[in-house]
Amino acid sequence: MEIVAALPIFHKEPIVFPERYKRVSFWILRFLLAVIAGGLAVVYDVQTRVLAVNVGASAPLLLQALGQGIRPTNPNP
Repeated sequence: MEIVAALPIFHKEPIVFPERYKRVSFWILRFLLAVIAGGLAVVYDVQTRVLAVNVGASAPLLLQALGQGIRPTNPNP
């Protein structure tokens, strides 16, 4: 995902990277996200590479949904 986000940086002169790419904490969190994404592929017992990439790419959305919890569709009964 960061590759897609970083592509526009290389189309400008001079090339200036955003500050987030210079922080160690950013790269630690990205590494942890990759580990979790790989763990999800293992938990789902993915048998094909294409499906493993799909699960890994959707990991940020899955984690965001899990972090928000289950919310009622109709809060006012």
